[in-house]
Amino acid sequence: MVGSYVVRWSGLIAAFAVAACGAEQLPSSPSELAEPDTQTNAKGTAASTDELFNSSPQVAIVNGEQAATIDISLPKDLDTLHPDLGDEIRSRANRGTEAFIATAEADKAEAAEKGYDFRPHSLDVKWIEVGPREGRLAAYLGTYATYTGGAHPNVLFDVLNWDRVDNVLVTFEDLFDDPQAARAAMTLALKDGLLEQKRIRLEGTGISENEMMTAWVGPAFEGNESVFQGFTFARSSDPARSGGMIYHFAPYEVGAYAEGVYEVGVSYEAFESELKPAYTDAFGGEPILP
Repeated sequence: MVGSYVVRWSGLIAAFAVAACGAEQLPSSPSELAEPDTQTNAKGTAASTDELFNSSPQVAIVNGEQAATIDISLPKDLDTLHPDLGDEIRSRANRGTEAFIATAEADKAEAAEKGYDFRPHSLDVKWIEVGPREGRLAAYLGTYATYTGGAHPNVLFDVLNWDRVDNVLVTFEDLFDDPQAARAAMTLALKDGLLEQKRIRLEGTGISENEMMTAWVGPAFEGNESVFQGFTFARSSDPARSGGMIYHFAPYEVGAYAEGVYEVGVSYEAFESELKPAYTDAFGGEPILP
């Protein structure tokens, strides 16, 4: 199951080392709409990132000046979760921070050497619980807001879905008897949901629905099975059952930066016929979707 996260995490790590471009405003993160069940444990580091979760606020310093700050927030109940789940969240929150600091320090040194202005880098990491509060399925969303000296910052996502009964990570393939059939059903639902939102956001721009599909939506799914991993379990009117899946798309994944992030909810009714028997009862109630 670890391999299922490689593509999304590769993009995240790469983003730490690449300056953003363009001049649009940073889009709102879905995490801003969720309940603030997080604790801020540290800000910045000048040494090992192993100390991020319990240290006093610090910054990375090069030649007496600030190079980068890191702010990490984790779920308040982290210490009460299953140890494997808690360790996974901590590991993901910490992953890439050393590379981020090293890049900032190198950029700061280069700016001083070549005589141009340096803009301190920043990384804000926030993990929150977004799935059912009870029952078999749990879900957590990681939001990574990065600034690496370019014209605007960027936001990226990571997702973690958990089986409270077996105490294991859950991927898309784990849920279905026939993952390929499930992907086909999900592709239709996601494309419809994305186009519905794009019609609203791009109204008056002169961009046709065909252009929306061919330029962004279609390519996001072509030969890219990893796109189906980018979901969290949705809540429903039944606190112990999931109402479906919510997919989280960062800027540039399915649209231009100026369009912001996209959240697309898919009711469990769209894929319940493909679920494995073990997960059939884990979905139900009235879905709570974006």
